[in-house]
Amino acid sequence: MKAYKKIIGTAFVAVCLIIVIVTFIKVKGINSSDKLVLQLAHNQSAGSEIADSIAKVSDFAAKESGDEVNIKIFASGVLGTEKEEIEMVKAGIIDMAKVSSNTLGQFDDRYAIFAIPYLFKNQEHYYNAMENSEAVKELFADTADEGYIAVGYYANGARNFYLKDDVPVTDTSVLSGKKIRSMPSSTSMDMIEKMGGTPVPMAASETYASLQQGVVDGAENTELALTVDGHEDLVKSYTYTEHQFSPDIFIISTKTWNKMSEKQRQSLIKALEETNDNFKSLYNGMMEDAIEHAESKGVHVYKDIDKTPFIEAVQPIHANFYNKGEAYKKLYDDIQKYAD
Repeated sequence: MKAYKKIIGTAFVAVCLIIVIVTFIKVKGINSSDKLVLQLAHNQSAGSEIADSIAKVSDFAAKESGDEVNIKIFASGVLGTEKEEIEMVKAGIIDMAKVSSNTLGQFDDRYAIFAIPYLFKNQEHYYNAMENSEAVKELFADTADEGYIAVGYYANGARNFYLKDDVPVTDTSVLSGKKIRSMPSSTSMDMIEKMGGTPVPMAASETYASLQQGVVDGAENTELALTVDGHEDLVKSYTYTEHQFSPDIFIISTKTWNKMSEKQRQSLIKALEETNDNFKSLYNGMMEDAIEHAESKGVHVYKDIDKTPFIEAVQPIHANFYNKGEAYKKLYDDIQKYAD
């Protein structure tokens, strides 16, 4: 009997020892590994210049965090449309997404400011305001209760008109009667109407077939969008109206943000800033290459036009936003402070 009790006692001690060891290993593993893996979704085509630029955020995040922050990127819209990506970020299903400010405007109307044509006077004003405006920073942080915040922007370039006809877009009469692909944004649709055209809202992925089939007579986007999506094979003119500088926005789930350490947060923000700086340093050269390619395909490029007719035509859009309320007025005024 004593021997039996001794065996039971020894077995009990052994089991307890194993439990202690396993628990220690698990706890030690948790405490010693602060690595955070974040999923980032976007809708740029994998392998494109923009997608390759965004991919660098993984390297920058690892470097800034001492390899504590790892970012896994899902490109080409494999997780859904931008609207669906935002919904997933809000729900905490995925951690991050890079989406257009126009799509974010469907969730918070203040983001519609970035769709206002000629909000920014030029590229310098655009960069200066996006990086320094306190009101923009407040907007980025103000949606935490909605399940997400913005933690950075991506410097999408100036949007310009391109048509199947070889004609420069110099005033509202040129677009009169023409169906123009529009982003599914009320501000963008209003802009095209004010500038003389008939907006046809659709996803960017539908534009090629719509141009090919005559559903639309033209579109408006950056030089790179013109060539990456193959539109240069279908259009004859590209005019530098430079009517919008619409940034893309990096958003992160509030759930994810709240569980991150301050070091991880700052590492992520710094990595996004470096990604943006890297893209900006390459941007002008990339656009020049895109235009050269478009010209080699027979696209006639019109630069240095007088934008005054369009600037005057869209002023009601500025007034409508400005008069929505104090929060809208404050955001608009603060952005304008960075024009000089």
